[in-house]
Amino acid sequence: MDRALSVAALLDPTRQVVPFHGRESELRSLALWRDSPVPQASLLLHGPAGAGKTRLLQHFRDEHWADEEHGRLLVVDDADRLPWQDVFRQLQDTLRHGPARTRVLLAARTTGWWWSSTRQRIADFDHEVTAVELAPTLDGREESFTLACQHFAKHLDVTAPDEPPPNIAQETVLDLHVAALTVVHGDPCDVNRTQLLRQLLQRDDGPATGRLAEDHLAVATPATPDPDLLARAAQRWPALRPRLDELITGDPGVVHVMAPDSLRIAAEIGSCATVEAIARKIFRDERFATDALPSILTRRLAERAEDVLDRAEMYGMLSARTMVCGLRQESVEASQAEVACYRELVARDRENRPLLADALGDLGLRLINAHRNDEVLAVSEEAIDLWREIAEDDPETVPQLASALEQISYRYQALGRDEDAMTAISRATLLFQELAKNHPALFRADFARVAAAMARRFHVEGNRQHAADSMQLAIANWRVLAQEDPRFEPELARNLVAAGTMLTDLGRAEAASETLKEAVDLFRRLAVANPGTFGKELAEALTHRSKALLELADDVDAALTAREAVMLWRETGDLKGLAAALLNVAQVVGDVGAAEEAVRVYRDLVAQDLVWNQAGLVIALATLVRQQLLHGQDGEALTTADECLDLCRRLPSQLVEFFGANLAPPLQNTARALSDSDHHVRALGMSEFTVGVCEAIRSRTAPTVYLDALQRHVCRLRAAERKEEARDTAHTAVVLWHLAGVELDRHVDYADALTIYGKLCAETRFETGKALRLTHRAVDILREVGEPVKLQFALATAEELSSW
Repeated sequence: MDRALSVAALLDPTRQVVPFHGRESELRSLALWRDSPVPQASLLLHGPAGAGKTRLLQHFRDEHWADEEHGRLLVVDDADRLPWQDVFRQLQDTLRHGPARTRVLLAARTTGWWWSSTRQRIADFDHEVTAVELAPTLDGREESFTLACQHFAKHLDVTAPDEPPPNIAQETVLDLHVAALTVVHGDPCDVNRTQLLRQLLQRDDGPATGRLAEDHLAVATPATPDPDLLARAAQRWPALRPRLDELITGDPGVVHVMAPDSLRIAAEIGSCATVEAIARKIFRDERFATDALPSILTRRLAERAEDVLDRAEMYGMLSARTMVCGLRQESVEASQAEVACYRELVARDRENRPLLADALGDLGLRLINAHRNDEVLAVSEEAIDLWREIAEDDPETVPQLASALEQISYRYQALGRDEDAMTAISRATLLFQELAKNHPALFRADFARVAAAMARRFHVEGNRQHAADSMQLAIANWRVLAQEDPRFEPELARNLVAAGTMLTDLGRAEAASETLKEAVDLFRRLAVANPGTFGKELAEALTHRSKALLELADDVDAALTAREAVMLWRETGDLKGLAAALLNVAQVVGDVGAAEEAVRVYRDLVAQDLVWNQAGLVIALATLVRQQLLHGQDGEALTTADECLDLCRRLPSQLVEFFGANLAPPLQNTARALSDSDHHVRALGMSEFTVGVCEAIRSRTAPTVYLDALQRHVCRLRAAERKEEARDTAHTAVVLWHLAGVELDRHVDYADALTIYGKLCAETRFETGKALRLTHRAVDILREVGEPVKLQFALATAEELSSW
């Protein structure tokens, strides 16, 4: 054993000079958390400095964890000292590889807003998040003190004293060890904490680290203390707080070198002058863009505001900042406080109603962000009613009413209230149309924007003609704007791309190709003058046009256009754009090499930022599977499919919801390709996940999207000879069609669902009479809408059912 250890080293929790003991109840809690059935869980162990958090973490990891049995354990000590980005990177690593079962154990001195922000963000990774408070000292403190005396004495080669432990106010485990080391040295230990530290430090001039270094500031009072140490020490030693205030207010530049956790402490305990000094330095500092610090400062400033209007503005700022740093519930509370302030102002003067209406609109956004959907509509509808009332008194506020209607339409859409969403966007469009007619210079751009939004609503609802008409109306207005003012040309080009993409989805390939050609020509001209700004948009427009050309069966031009897009993306150096363009080449040309390169590019992107790129890697792998199957590389395709499915299962639900609309189509196509190649196990895995994706985005898509995924899954089950399961799933699909709220008597996909269910009933000899009636209805629908191929299938199914 090293006999030259300093006082700091002897007390260092990682060295365990005094062996770990006690904490039986905490260990039981950690074991229950470890063994809980949830696949991912995080726990914060928090307690004051010196309570023994590091010792407990180390003991639990070393003695109570086995990777083979329990999965992955990520330990994050001093989590409150780390910027969110550092915690975020470690969490991302748990999604990249390793066992699906993951536990994240964090330790910190405090909770507060930094933890609330971290907790809500960790939950986005589908982790069950809990917190356990660690008692400052052990239950058997006499036994602990005796044990510490024995081990310190053994290390220092002296006789262990036989004394009772001293009484130390607010004692921690470390305080008890400090007292034990003091008495082993032969000094009196029944004194206060300050005297204990002075006695120890007089015996040892070695470097002080950890909590001992912080305590050194309180007893030695150096002239130029380290600002981070001073902040952490001042949290526990109130006598140091004036020195912290003097340091920051005397030299505000020190803020730029202080750690985020130290600044958070100063923001919480500092004087008003300290808070203002920190605020002036950090509000525009990108280091703190996603940190809780700006929110903590704003809260302190809001609490000081005496004027109601000033307080309302501060709460509005607090609401925005808390939302950015993940404090979703706190952002709602701040927004509610803002609304309350404006209600008070309206009670004094009705001229303040627009301020209240704006605040209600912001509160609606905060409620959506906090997933408090049951409260959103009441708030948003109150804002609409208020704007309508204001507009009746003052026609000059009609634009605000139109904007509020546009915003509430998006909220209705997010909540799955499609009819209300369409009504709101229609009213907004009519208002902006009238405003554009009377004041074209002011409102034509707004009208063009909401007309495009209305086209997207029609598209979601499956109303193809109205979608195309509304988009053409939007484009016509953007053309007028661009002719009158060339500064609108980029917006015209972007809307042409959106229109062309929609027309491709609507099956109008020729119109889509012409629209996208116009966008490409416009972006080419813009890129000549400003390649840095418009080069990427040109490349994206080329990618979309290649898809339209492929629909027109113009394979040569489609291939040339797709490859030109790849070339432009290479020139820009944008890896994400390059990967997407390579996938497009793979699909347009059937190039397995392009798909392989896209996968490699996405792997590089995932290494940089997994959260924003993991869905892209899933899409790339799914595309590669299809290309490998087309080129007869079945062995490689199965390996790629396994990796793709593994990544799918690791995707947090938040990412599935966010990227679901992009994930579903390629995964669906890959499931079909695998099924067609008789690789049914993987086809079903891919299909099941796709159904889950479509269910996750169900509220934001047409009802037919989920039903289509379900029916395709039925086909995969039937191909795998799991016919009874396929039949039951087909029956579920039929029931859901009846609940979908669409016109069934003219819906081809509904007729298809009836036919598929009838076919499976025939093949499994199940309720053939009922199935025959449903199939006859399918025949009637298909005759009415004119679908000869599907009609033949329905007639054949009906004949088969009649034979039973």
